[in-house]
Amino acid sequence: MGKGGRRAGLRQLAADTGGRVSLLEQFMPRFDTRSQHAIAIDAPAQAVFTAVGAVTVTEVRFLRELEFIRALPGLAATGRVDAPALGAPLVVSFTRGAVLLGARPPEEVVAGAIGRFWRLAGNTPVVLGSPEEFLTFTDPGFSKAVVGFRLVPTGAETLLTTETRFVATDEATRRLMSRYWRVIRPASNLIRAEWLRAIRRRALSRPEEAPEST
Repeated sequence: MGKGGRRAGLRQLAADTGGRVSLLEQFMPRFDTRSQHAIAIDAPAQAVFTAVGAVTVTEVRFLRELEFIRALPGLAATGRVDAPALGAPLVVSFTRGAVLLGARPPEEVVAGAIGRFWRLAGNTPVVLGSPEEFLTFTDPGFSKAVVGFRLVPTGAETLLTTETRFVATDEATRRLMSRYWRVIRPASNLIRAEWLRAIRRRALSRPEEAPEST
């Protein structure tokens, strides 16, 4: 993935606490479509935040199977399977070229990618060297995607919300992404729900326990 595949730990990013605007709103205030999911976790926000940055592909039920099905056209065309690395944190490998855009421990984290996601084969992601490049990118023929997690303490629990947003860089691409999203949205919703459950399992597990995708 080149630079687009680099892995930065959540704590390595400086927390921006100077304003009230969420990171999600900063990086994609306008969007063509979005989906939201939430889960209550009986754990402190810091434990949940750590779990958000640690959950891998192997911990999310159905993800490997769905990714393999999606990769079949590319396998037929190129002989390669483009799928997230099994051991990589999912928040920065949810799609090819994903990078961490910002984090405010233990309140929120946002990752993003730019590509032609509707292409089942030949989706070469844009290589991003910095979060600013994500913000300023406007080349036609691409769609931007962000995945955000927001944590709100509610007594002894933490309410964890995830939101996925897409915005196209031109009208023709918006129509392509709209058709693609209608097809994949049910599977995407399933994966988001299972992703949250995986985060909950990890947040509630003891340090010596290895979370399983059961």
